[in-house]
Amino acid sequence: MTSYDEIWESFLNNCKASDIDIPQLPEKIYEAIHNAIRHFNNRLREEMKWDDQAETVDRVMTNDHLLILSHYIRYFFLVNQKTYFQSLFQPFMKDVGVKNFSSQLKSIESSIYEEQKMIDRIIMNSEEDYL
Repeated sequence: MTSYDEIWESFLNNCKASDIDIPQLPEKIYEAIHNAIRHFNNRLREEMKWDDQAETVDRVMTNDHLLILSHYIRYFFLVNQKTYFQSLFQPFMKDVGVKNFSSQLKSIESSIYEEQKMIDRIIMNSEEDYL
């Protein structure tokens, strides 16, 4: 069994972000882990399950799977950050400056794209080669 602590530590070690923006409450951390597991299961056609009481998932995860899960947490962290940024600052775009708003939005979008590529690379590298 892999603990939530192992998953969260992997996220923190591999996917740095502002401490202010990272969830601190256990419920929010659980939600981030659950969401990442859902997408992990969908992408890899797995059936990993979680147990909030024991704070574990139902298997010992490989390093590759830990990395994938960590990057899924980061990916959705960035997607949510983009949504928040757009909804918060778009009404004030004229006051903040269109150029500044657009450049910050492009930066977040670039980070999202890079995170998608990273997930794809890790999945590709983790596949067994039968040649």
